[in-house]
Amino acid sequence: MEDLNWLKQAISKLDEQEAKALLHVLLVRSEQHEENELSEILQSVKESLHRLSKNDGKIEGLETVHIVFGDSTGGSLKASFRETSYELTEEIIVLSDNFSVGPIESLHTKKGLESRFQWFKENYHPFFDDFEQYKAGMVKAVEKIKAITPDQQVVIWTGENAAEQTGLRIVLYLLDKKPNKVLELNTFKAFHENFMYSQLEEEWLPRTSGELTPERLLLFYEQFELRPMRLAKRHALCDEGKNLLRMESLLRTWEHGELWHSNVDRDDDIIIRCAKYLHKEQSTYNFMKSARLIGEVIGHMQQYTGDEWIEFRLRALISKEVFVYRGDLQAMRLYEVKLNEEFLR
Repeated sequence: MEDLNWLKQAISKLDEQEAKALLHVLLVRSEQHEENELSEILQSVKESLHRLSKNDGKIEGLETVHIVFGDSTGGSLKASFRETSYELTEEIIVLSDNFSVGPIESLHTKKGLESRFQWFKENYHPFFDDFEQYKAGMVKAVEKIKAITPDQQVVIWTGENAAEQTGLRIVLYLLDKKPNKVLELNTFKAFHENFMYSQLEEEWLPRTSGELTPERLLLFYEQFELRPMRLAKRHALCDEGKNLLRMESLLRTWEHGELWHSNVDRDDDIIIRCAKYLHKEQSTYNFMKSARLIGEVIGHMQQYTGDEWIEFRLRALISKEVFVYRGDLQAMRLYEVKLNEEFLR
């Protein structure tokens, strides 16, 4: 009974990652013992907790930290590691954000994070029902990156898009002065190295790591050759991150292997072109669902911004009377649009 009380108190102090690792220890040991040997399992758990306390709460064996951008990529990577040895030795930090859009000035500070959240709240308001949860998750992720210990290897998952490439540079700035071994896993390059089908040679796929299945992410991690980032490259990208955090721009473009700041109206032309195409498909000139137009635009874009940004620009075009609308602009599903007739010509 004394052991059980001690365990209850110790477990209550664990965070989510530590508790997860501990449960795996319990599961593995329980498969090796008969039911009447529960005391041995409890002793095993107790020993694990003692190791945690000796390492200042760090899980022994967490050798690698993975940093990913976006909830989709984070969820897929976690799923790919499930029921593998990586669950016990590797941690995943998810920055659930799209860094290709929105303000990133001073994003490494609480003031900068607050400014970014406020901009989203004011401009992406229909999408932010769980605003506080999103905000808390981002703050926690940044704090975890800053707390990475020098002995841990860091794998940063990227792709050929402004969101992940901006994230890469910001993370390297956060890791500045840390001696950690840093590796970049570019899923676009890994995809084309593993799937060199003739029909894919001219296609710009995948646009983001979030478009890949858990099985492919695991395949890339295990088979794509990862080399530590050269110090010169790391310093150069860190400096780019430092400069990014000083800029006031709202939109970033990834093109020809470089990151560019763009005007906010960059995507307006493609929105208009897609609307013209959809109007041609109609038997008569009429309103169309805004979500239908936004989906069409996303399907034709090489740059990755997310549907929230396209909806934000669609509302801007409505305010400029390029489009007319009917319905409620508070949510994408609640209104329809059509091009002002003069723009159809």
